[in-house]
Amino acid sequence: MTQSKQFAALDEELNLKCQKAKIPGMALVVAKEGIPIFEKYYGFRDVEQELEVTSDTVFGVASITKSFAALAIMQLADEDKLSVDDLVTKWLPEFKLPESYEDQVTIHHLMTHTSGLPGLPAVHQARAQSIKNDPDGEYLFGKLPELEDKVTTVVDLLDLLGKLDYNMLNSPGNAFNYSNECFALLQEIIERASGQTFIEYMDEHILGPLNMEHSTFLTDDLQHMERVTELYAFTQDEKKEVFHSPAWWDVGDIYSNGSLKASVSDLIKYLEVYRLNGTVNGEQIVSESSVEQMMTPQATAPNDHQYGYGLQVHDRFGLRLVGHGGGIKGVSSNMLISKEHGVTVAVLTNIADVAAEDLAMTAMRHVLEVEEVVEGHHYDISTEVLEQYSGTYESMEGHAFCVTVDGKKLRLDVDHQSTVIDPVEKDGFLTPDGKKVVFLRNELDEVIGIFSGLRYTPKISS
Repeated sequence: MTQSKQFAALDEELNLKCQKAKIPGMALVVAKEGIPIFEKYYGFRDVEQELEVTSDTVFGVASITKSFAALAIMQLADEDKLSVDDLVTKWLPEFKLPESYEDQVTIHHLMTHTSGLPGLPAVHQARAQSIKNDPDGEYLFGKLPELEDKVTTVVDLLDLLGKLDYNMLNSPGNAFNYSNECFALLQEIIERASGQTFIEYMDEHILGPLNMEHSTFLTDDLQHMERVTELYAFTQDEKKEVFHSPAWWDVGDIYSNGSLKASVSDLIKYLEVYRLNGTVNGEQIVSESSVEQMMTPQATAPNDHQYGYGLQVHDRFGLRLVGHGGGIKGVSSNMLISKEHGVTVAVLTNIADVAAEDLAMTAMRHVLEVEEVVEGHHYDISTEVLEQYSGTYESMEGHAFCVTVDGKKLRLDVDHQSTVIDPVEKDGFLTPDGKKVVFLRNELDEVIGIFSGLRYTPKISS
């Protein structure tokens, strides 16, 4: 297939996916050796004014931010200002966990989501004020945590962690669970190790050297920037209609888990750090060995997802792809790197709950001219065993599932959306789009939780 036909087919497929997903506005860029070879700007950054999306349109990137925090940690490790093997208490002596587990948690555990922390409401508490200030806040977020403690800074969050009543999932290093709290703690470690505020450090050591001119961690900065997207949301019902919801959600003065706003052109610049082993614009901003550590699987989740340092590692199309995604109100994002082929992809949209990873993977698949091989596996399972999975699952972070038996399959209900999942192994199921869901059991062989995406959600009733 000629490149023009190849890109025409990709353009058509992306159009169909964006239309089906009701995405108001999207920016997608594919680069080869750092040079854009395909760009797709769909819809509008402002639907009412019909202002189009461009390469410099500023979107939220949500949890892509986590890779920036991990990169900062690795820079500080290169300078011998800290070690990934340092105990967190070396830097945060006020850090407390149930059963004194804080004496075992290292920076490595924070960066790999293996601290043993369950889903918690602490970061949501830091987000609470901006949600309360948003006329659509409670409608979109749901019920806020009923906590008396005000959380604005990481120090506040540390104090709250010491007061919350919860059990660890396991000892540090022995359980994977995606944790915004872990990456919030990294901010304070970066500040104490560097002697700079997080914002100062990121500007001087990452955003500045990469010439990321359309990027900021501060919502207040957006009013001084051109071509900032408006935010949109879906109605919380089965119709999922799109509506304009302009307020941004902050996390107080905590930025490291998901507060970056950036353009797709800036993200493509950022991905060069990983493609070029830490050398960008002729400057080595992080060592090659540190980049390699970030991009190497450091932990594996129960559903086989692999995680490095602030980066996910995917085995897709017979290739190793590295990247990260993000989602919060007004944001669905994803970035991918195929280091082997020198190809990078960045996707930003202005609405939550759309499959940005699928858009990025679709672009990567077309550009590399590879096909997804989906092997059909069906696992015979009795109705009696299926009934063991049925029930309600909910975490303190607010993630909730209702699981019911549907013939020889299970039905998973989440936020007014219902999905049938098909058994493929003992305790393992696949969603229609190929995502693996795993149920976890205790030593008595009782189902105690569900692992979906990157999170564990405990079973609270049958």
